[in-house]
This record gives sequence, structure tokens and C-alpha cells, in this order.
Amino acid sequence: MNHNYLLVLGMLPLLLAGLSQPASALNLEEQLDIRPLDATQGSSRDVADGWMQLGNQQLNEGNLTAAVDSWAEAAEIYRLLGDGQAAGQAYGSMGAAFATLGQYPEAERALVLRIGTARDNDDPLGQVYGLNNLGNLYVNRGRLLEGQAHFEEALQLARTTGDSRAIGLSLSNLGQVATQRGDLDVAVRLLEAAANYRILASDYVGEAHSSNSLGDVYVALGRETNAIGAYRVGLRAGVEAGNSALQIRAIDGLLGIYLGRNELNLVKQYLDQRSALTLGTTPPDLQTALTYRWLGDYYLKTEAPDRAEQAFTRGLQIARNLQQKSLEAEFINRLLAL
Repeated sequence: MNHNYLLVLGMLPLLLAGLSQPASALNLEEQLDIRPLDATQGSSRDVADGWMQLGNQQLNEGNLTAAVDSWAEAAEIYRLLGDGQAAGQAYGSMGAAFATLGQYPEAERALVLRIGTARDNDDPLGQVYGLNNLGNLYVNRGRLLEGQAHFEEALQLARTTGDSRAIGLSLSNLGQVATQRGDLDVAVRLLEAAANYRILASDYVGEAHSSNSLGDVYVALGRETNAIGAYRVGLRAGVEAGNSALQIRAIDGLLGIYLGRNELNLVKQYLDQRSALTLGTTPPDLQTALTYRWLGDYYLKTEAPDRAEQAFTRGLQIARNLQQKSLEAEFINRLLAL
């Protein structure tokens, strides 16, 4: 069965973050289980499907609040029709969206409904995705042990189904928990296995997530050569998925390594890719500003202080417009050091 993932537009940009920083609320594009709904006849079913499709459209437009309302309408009709699998998918969409909006009690209620509905309808894959969603909700609220328990239960269920995508997601989430707990050797084993399962599933978004996370752990362990390989896989998978945020995350990992090694030809190569992904954004966003930071650092390495000053000044303007105070301070410090 095909398990398509929704792409969330308008989420905070993915930055190369420290390993201690928790993941963003709930990554819809990685966590959601959106399976094709069985086409049944009847006007009520048509209305429910219409609400579901409207919610998906509103999600893609970045209007999560409206999407939740549409999915709630769909879920109620599916429930009255006795279609538990479809109702469960709607609850899962609602839960992940509530989490992204920071409405955690509502998210928890929706995800518990999602898991219970899947269990009642003998839908193990629905349970897997619901458990992973709920586990992520707990992890992002600092409740690591509860999150880990849900991921472990999800992995056990996923293995019974033999579904590579579901197994890969569960392993990847366990790897993220191990990373946050500082168990980096365990994290490497889990994330390596997760990436392999996601390759088997042709899950490019998931493969990019796991590979980029693996690159971060390799860097923390001082295994730069392994990290380069992982980030390159993440970049390739991000390109295959058409996901610029995942590409940028991989590129940032590579830039950090190559800039540190003073391998400036490779820095220039990846800077060109980052610039192509970010400098044409209108209006300029956070990733645009970060590209100017990378450019300034590169120009300093190539002994072009005037160009570095131009890049830092442009980045500072964007950071101020976006009210990104910490980034603004970084640019000011770089300019003062010229």
C-alpha cells in the first residue's frame, strides 16, 4: 500500500542545530500517514472526502488552523459512516497540525483518538504512525522516556507488518531520542538502520531526515568522513524529494566541515547550491540571511574583506527586518571583527 507524506509549507526553516536542541514541534512531512482512502459510493462519503481534500489543500497553503477545522468535519462524517481507517487518518492529520501550532493538549487528544481508532479497526500501520506522532509530541515536551516507549511500541508493530517505511520512521525516531540523551553510539546504529529501511521504501524525505541526523551525530563523534557521506546522501535524497529545507540542512553540514578544513573549492560548490536555493526568495527570509553569513565567512577565508563586509551587512539588514536578535548580534560581531 502506498503511504504518501504531506509537505508542510510555512514551517520554521530547518537549521543545522546543536545535537542538544529538540526537534521542531511535529514534522508533518516525515510523520504523517496519508494513505489513499477507499473510494466508496454515497453523497455523505463524497462530502467527507471533500472536507479531507480541502484540509490537505489548506495545509499546503500554510493555513493549519483552517485545515484542522476541515479535517474535523471529515473525521465526524467518516466516524458516522463507520469508516474507522479514514477517521483515524483525519485524527492523525489534526494531531500533527495541532502540535505544529503549539496546541499540545488538543494534539494529544487527537493522537490518542488516532491510535485508538486504528486499534479498534485492526489497522497496525495506523497505530504505528499514531504512536510515532504521539511519541514525538512527548519528546518535544521534554518527556523523553514516554516518547521512547511509544517509539519502541511502534517499532514492534511495524516489524510485524514488514513495512519498510514504518520501520524506518520508528527507528529514526528512536535514534533522535538516543541523540538527545547523549547515547551517540546507539544513535548511530539506529539511524544507520533507519536510513537503510527508508532506502528500501524509496522514502526520499525520510531518507534525507535520517541521513542528515546521522551526519550530525557523526560530527559530534569526530567522524567527519562518515558525516560527509551521510550529508551527501541527505542532499541527494532531498533533491529526489524536491525538498529544499532538507537540501539546505545537508548543505550546511557539508559547509561546516569543509570550511573548517579550509577546502574552499568544495565550500564554493556547496555555497553556490545554497545560494541558488535561498537568495531568490521574496521577501528575503531567515535562510537568505544565513546564506549571507556563510558567504561572508567564505570571503574572509579567501581574503576578500570588502565582499565579506557586503555579505554581512546585507545579512544584518535581513536579520533586523525579521527581528532575529541572536542572528543580528552574530552579524554585528562579524562586522566589528573586520
